[in-house]
Formats: sequence, C-alpha cells, structure tokens
Amino acid sequence: GIRVGICDLEGNYFGDFGAYGRAPGEFIWPTSLAFDSQNRLYLADEYNQRITIYDTDGKYLTHWGIPGKKDGEFNGPSALAFDTQDDLYITDHRNHRIQKFTSDGRFLLNWGEYGHGKGQLNLPWGITIAKDRTVYVADWRNNRIQQFSGNGDFISSLAGKTGSTKSQFNRPASVAVDSEDY
Repeated sequence: GIRVGICDLEGNYFGDFGAYGRAPGEFIWPTSLAFDSQNRLYLADEYNQRITIYDTDGKYLTHWGIPGKKDGEFNGPSALAFDTQDDLYITDHRNHRIQKFTSDGRFLLNWGEYGHGKGQLNLPWGITIAKDRTVYVADWRNNRIQQFSGNGDFISSLAGKTGSTKSQFNRPASVAVDSEDY
C-alpha cells in the first residue's frame, strides 16, 4: 500500500500513516510534503486534487481542494512551500500557475498562465521560498527556474535552454535555497 514513513536523519524508523484511496486522510498520488510553523504536515495529492493536513503523529486533521481551473481549484497540485508568514504556495501543474493560500486553505491569489515568456509557465513542478519571501519555481517544460515576488511579480529567469551543460536545465523538477538565500 501507499503510506508516508516517519524516520529521522539517522534512519531510525518511527512508523507510517496514510492509505491508498479517496476517503478523508487517504491519498493516491502524493507529490509533495511541507510543514507549517505549527508542525502540521501538508500533503499534495495530484490525483485527488487536494491538500490534506495531518498532525505530528500522522493523524488526519482536514483537507481542502477540488478539481478545476477557477481560483482555489486544482489540476495537478505538485509542490508545496510555506513562507515566513505561514502562507502556502502550491504549484498547480496542469493549470500552469502558482496559487497562494493561508495555512487553513483560504485562497489568497494566483499567478501564471501557459506560455514561454517572462512569468509564463509550462507545467511548473518544484517551488521554494527564500527568507526574503522570493519565490523560486522549477518551470519544468520551459527548462528554467523563474523567480517571483511573494505576490507573483516576475523578477527573473535562470537558464531557459535545454541541455546538460553549465547554465542549462533538462526538465527541472525541484528547486532549493540554502540558508544564505542562494
């Protein structure tokens, strides 16, 4: 079956939780996990088009999200990241956009549309937020990393050419920022 395993960095195993399905607390295609400031675990489920929230013991708390293209709806939630204000950013993969919510699921805003220009996205997948609330998005099919403000204003784009040499990407699926915001 499908589950989330709980272990520490030394490899000590503490159990698991979750089950395959559509019922509350279950998931089918989990794509990302993130913790909020209260250590609640958020799980993106691409198949069920929702975000499910668990406590630190893996106990189901709640979920939200429905399939669609309107504000707050999903078509492939793929990656999750919290900013310092506990707002949750979600890459809405097949809607070619980023959505921003409060930690309790209240829709705040979204940005992005299908395309190849500045600020446009083509199947975005990974996301991370720097301490200064700059949002970095792995723009998967455009072979680049894009940088946005916390409100979705385009800042810059890194790479954009397909390849495996320096300064090129081949379908970037994730992005990370270190403690120095690099």
